[in-house]
Amino acid sequence: MSPFNVHIIHQQHNLTLTILYEKDYYKIIYFGGIVGAIRNHGHDWELVPEDEILASDLPPFEYQENRQGIANLQLNTPEINQIAGAIENHLSHIHE
Repeated sequence: MSPFNVHIIHQQHNLTLTILYEKDYYKIIYFGGIVGAIRNHGHDWELVPEDEILASDLPPFEYQENRQGIANLQLNTPEINQIAGAIENHLSHIHE
């Protein structure tokens, strides 16, 4: 599956994230760094433990306060739910 972009609202910012499918989970990329990954278990989505995320050419995302326009993105329940919904929406369109 090719990488694709999704949009979420985080701290009143509209963020664009890149989603990259890896074996049984989806890596979440923000400004060239890996924020984390989520996987689907039936109807529930869960955060993948950091030590289970395969290493890649991308570094972990590191927030820097002096980079204007970049939010300090952390994957909490609201963000995971938004990302999961966007992934499901994307997948439903490619299977039509």
